[in-house]
Amino acid sequence: MLGWNHKYRSSMLMINRLKLWCLAVLFGLSITQVLAQNSDPDPVQLDKAVAYFNSGKYHEALLIFQDLDNRYKLNDRFKAYIGLCYYHEWDYKNAVKYLTSVIPRLGMLAPHERSVYYFSAAESHFLMEQYKLSIPFYEQALTVCYDREKGEIYYRLGFCYMFGKDWEKARDNYVLAEEFFRAHKAGQGVEARLAQVINMRKGCQAKIDEKLAADSIARAKAREDSLRSIAAKIPLDSIITEKPEVKVDTATISKSEKPIITTQDVDEKTKKPTPPVDNNPKKKAKKQEDVAPINLNDLYKNKIEVGE
Repeated sequence: MLGWNHKYRSSMLMINRLKLWCLAVLFGLSITQVLAQNSDPDPVQLDKAVAYFNSGKYHEALLIFQDLDNRYKLNDRFKAYIGLCYYHEWDYKNAVKYLTSVIPRLGMLAPHERSVYYFSAAESHFLMEQYKLSIPFYEQALTVCYDREKGEIYYRLGFCYMFGKDWEKARDNYVLAEEFFRAHKAGQGVEARLAQVINMRKGCQAKIDEKLAADSIARAKAREDSLRSIAAKIPLDSIITEKPEVKVDTATISKSEKPIITTQDVDEKTKKPTPPVDNNPKKKAKKQEDVAPINLNDLYKNKIEVGE
């Protein structure tokens, strides 16, 4: 993390130096434009502090600015410059102290100058791992910065929300960062930053999908537990365990209904049906009476006698 912060800070120092050089040209920093509120500071010392500041010698500029502020109480714009000096000296706590105290009163300044103060305050909070506190300053910077700078700010906001495990907001900011980086590819290192943004967006989406799956499982388990809880409250004697006996009214059976046909018994060995056994002796006797007696003469009357 420290290595990442060092690399991250180096790139941001370069960006802020470019911004500050633009400020110097755009606003023509001079002691006549930024006089002290209560009394005029030493013009020679003030010019020297501004010269140090514009050349990137922030420590030397800070010493002079502090001395002048102690003696003359510099105005809010110069106090903002003190905050920027602390920022470049890695003293983020004092940078936040000065910048946040004067930013609400700098609304009369040009938009892009204010964007530098908002951005530096946000970065100071970010590098102190105060991600929630950095978010509003990044958002303020977005309202007044150039479009070519918005990709970098959305990239930072993505990190802020990611560290807070707000994966959806992190993904959304990475999506916006990707859009602005694609629209402004001419800048140095934009292609590398774009690749990083795409990877971060994909990582956040994976976390979102993982969370959705876990939430779905949790909801299913909650429903199952709820049903079990309801079932446990139902008395056992209220549950019907036997089928009720059904009585058939034979009077209501239609005469047209077909009779039930039963099949003959089958001999298991021969696999042929066996005739039914009639055990009624009277019926047997009657059958024998009905059979005519055998006449032997009739059987042999047509036979031809064979002589010896």
